[in-house]
Amino acid sequence: NQSPMDAAKTRPRQNSTMANSTMATPAFSLTFGEEHKHPLTITRSDIHFEAIPSQRLCLITLRLTVVNDAIAQDIEGALRFPLPDSDATICGFQLGEDTAVSLPKTKAAEVAYKEREKGRAVATAASVQGAVYETTLFPLKYNEPKELTLTCFTALKGQADGTLALTLPLTFALPVPHVTIRANALDGALTIKAAGALPQTGAAAAEARLAAATLPGGVTLRAVLAAGAPQVVSAASGERLYFTGCVSKEEIDAALASRAGTPRGAPPGTGCGAPHVGLFVDCSLSAAGRAQHALALLDALDAAHGKLGGGCVYTLWSFSRVATRRTARGASLAETKAALAALRYDGGTDLRLLDSLIAEAASADEHGPACSAAVLISDALDNLKAAPKLTGPGSAELPVHVALPPEACNANLSVLRWIARQLGSACAPLSEPDELAALVSGATAQVLLTRLQTDQSDDVAAFEDDAFQTCPDFRLSHVAVPTDADGSLRVSGVSALGEGARDAPTALGLTVSRGGLRANIELAIPPPPAALESPGPLGRLLQVKHTLLTLRELRATFWDPKQVEVLATAAACDAGIASEHSSLLLLSLPEQFCDNEIACPPDHPAHARWLALSAERAKTEAEREEAEAKHAKLHGLVKQLVGRYKEMSDAAVPGWGKPVNRGGRGTEEAMMLGGGGGRRGSAARGVMRSCAMPAASAASPLMACMMEGGFDDAPPPALPRAALAAASAEEVFDDECDLPGSLASALCPPPPALPPGSSAPRPAACMGFLDAAELAEFYAPLAPTATAGAEYAPQLSSMLAGADSDEERPVHRSLVAALDPPTRTRAAAGSVLSSVGSLVGGAARRLSLGGSRGGGGPSASPAPPCPPPKKPKRRVVGDGPWLGAIAEAYASSGLGGAQVAFDEQLKSSPALVGKPSTYIQASECLHACGADAAACADVLFDVLETKLPDFQTCRVVRHNASLSCRT
Repeated sequence: NQSPMDAAKTRPRQNSTMANSTMATPAFSLTFGEEHKHPLTITRSDIHFEAIPSQRLCLITLRLTVVNDAIAQDIEGALRFPLPDSDATICGFQLGEDTAVSLPKTKAAEVAYKEREKGRAVATAASVQGAVYETTLFPLKYNEPKELTLTCFTALKGQADGTLALTLPLTFALPVPHVTIRANALDGALTIKAAGALPQTGAAAAEARLAAATLPGGVTLRAVLAAGAPQVVSAASGERLYFTGCVSKEEIDAALASRAGTPRGAPPGTGCGAPHVGLFVDCSLSAAGRAQHALALLDALDAAHGKLGGGCVYTLWSFSRVATRRTARGASLAETKAALAALRYDGGTDLRLLDSLIAEAASADEHGPACSAAVLISDALDNLKAAPKLTGPGSAELPVHVALPPEACNANLSVLRWIARQLGSACAPLSEPDELAALVSGATAQVLLTRLQTDQSDDVAAFEDDAFQTCPDFRLSHVAVPTDADGSLRVSGVSALGEGARDAPTALGLTVSRGGLRANIELAIPPPPAALESPGPLGRLLQVKHTLLTLRELRATFWDPKQVEVLATAAACDAGIASEHSSLLLLSLPEQFCDNEIACPPDHPAHARWLALSAERAKTEAEREEAEAKHAKLHGLVKQLVGRYKEMSDAAVPGWGKPVNRGGRGTEEAMMLGGGGGRRGSAARGVMRSCAMPAASAASPLMACMMEGGFDDAPPPALPRAALAAASAEEVFDDECDLPGSLASALCPPPPALPPGSSAPRPAACMGFLDAAELAEFYAPLAPTATAGAEYAPQLSSMLAGADSDEERPVHRSLVAALDPPTRTRAAAGSVLSSVGSLVGGAARRLSLGGSRGGGGPSASPAPPCPPPKKPKRRVVGDGPWLGAIAEAYASSGLGGAQVAFDEQLKSSPALVGKPSTYIQASECLHACGADAAACADVLFDVLETKLPDFQTCRVVRHNASLSCRT
């Protein structure tokens, strides 16, 4: 008897994607099994190309008929599908009539796992690596054919002979009985090339049929652009109209060539023809290693402008915590290099200063002319993770080129590229100064799309219409979109269709620039073809193109990766594509959509049943939520209370029913029960003491108050000393219980509002460790309030008068002397202060000393004296030889000498480098020597450069900075 798996291994294969399970997995494979990849049979393959040569776009649809003819049970298959290149995107996935939905990657994986565990049909399509996508199929029933459909978006690439082409690397390991290849073009002639078939050529359509084909070398599609092909194409998809435009390199060069005779004027505000370059140099501690690169860039800039037949002047600004202009406006090369070499690299980085630097550099003032260009030299490691706004004055006029740090340096490259994109400038490595200088001088000009407009740009309704979007955004007055690798520019947009929608735009205006040349290119948006107004492959092709351009725009316009992830995931899921942010998930049953809270696509066979099931579940949602809440309560809180009650009822009480010797308790028993002796034990301690609670004691005034909710809403009732003594004698509280909150609030009422001009008292948690003078200081603000605590005076005095121990009486007397104002009678003050002194000096001290509640009985050991508070020891600034060297240098040579001495100490003692304490101590030493607060702050902020600025680090820096400010 052979198992189904053994039978699969020995059965001869008619056709499959692999010859045997031991072969290496090819680029294309359709297999099942975990350890051994067994091939599945493909009985038919249909490949369809929908091309738009004028836009260099193509949509590939692959249909495979798959059958499980090896295992007599439901199995899961895995399909690896190679794409033409890594920029291609899977934008459709269908199994039979079931259509996949696009979900965030994490949720798609979770839903697929849960559905497999339930044994229900599920399939996913997700990117594996680069140009390979993987699809899972479950379940594949025995001998039941399944039609799998994959849709792929890709681009047509220009060839040396002037044609456009793409190759689909699809090759089967064994012949497939029926292979059909079709192609359609909107505006061009197509040619299909596949092994085993003659080239098939057609004006707008081509078709090839093959039998028992393996397609070695894949399938190649070639297209020839038709004469007069439109530069913009539009098509409808659902209730949206999509349009996309492509301007070739030749058309851009022709537009700029027509403007070549236009004279270049001097940059605005320069007042002279000489180029004026501004340098924004980050002088934080982390940028210290790039000083030599900045000097080399200055030499390269001067050489590049010299080749163009003119000199160049410079203005140098530095920034870290603050921004400072280091040279006069229009300084010479030698002056700028000297100022750059003299920079000191200290402190953190505040990128928000870039806005003010751009505004200052772009405007002329009494100090000199404005800059015609600028270069930013920074690592963009902002200590507080901030970023500039780049929307202020000068941001749209001054090109700020960004020097990217060398690869080995730590830098926030996403922020630097975002700054360059927002300011319409270029990025180049700082380690390649000649390349960067060529861009700044204009010797190597970069072609940029600087603005996109429509015929509705001036329409306020269009500006506010969220359904009308373009990429790049037509609402922006300035953008900086570079050309693609082939030198062309691509734009796209979408607008609403249907009843109540606005009219679609009919024209686009592109502003392109290269160096100092600018040209406008007008493009007409044709209406969609009448035959394609219904959803079809052309509309889907333009929708995917617009989504991909939007994703690229998001990565360039947002510097925060988390924000990009959120927005890009939403855009990819809305378009229904599989990307780095999303996966395609295929479900078949309406219960699967409802259980996982996923909307069923309108074209899905289960859509109608899903609508009915969703409505039915919505009606019973309230009842279901109530039942779930009841179930959670019964199996949560109630179950815990039942177990706790059972433990309490079954627990044995030690010494229950035995008499208690009240005459002479030992030390341990005194600590347990709160004191040693009879009626002289403090009533307050008796209340805080513990033992089992007799039922009869609930009738006492104290227990009645507690049972009714404590003393929160009204002053406590009169508590006669006899009742409290009786409660103490009956041992009202159990050892396991703490002082109830209601009783604590009665014994320790909150202090009244402070009179105007008085200072806040010290925290009450520290009162157990205060001596008499400090307690007097604590309650001094209460003295001007004649009625402070008067409502509690009778009760507290009756409870606590005469009950304080010997060591508490000095505290009591000191408080009376300090707080007894002339406006109050000594009796009233003594009554209240006796209560406060006894409570603070006794109960709070005992609670803070770990629960020792010894009373004043004859056998109780005396409480230890309260230690005086320890004042923090102030560290002497200058401890250590290296700090002494800094102090001596400051005394002899001032701040400059101290900074040089600090640098020398860092070089001679490598253990000091990178330690936050080094910079904290150095800043304190400089401050103690009398250095300027700004210089001390620069050294202190080096802590944020050497350690990640987490919450604790920022607290330490703020604490030391505030100490310096106060002293």
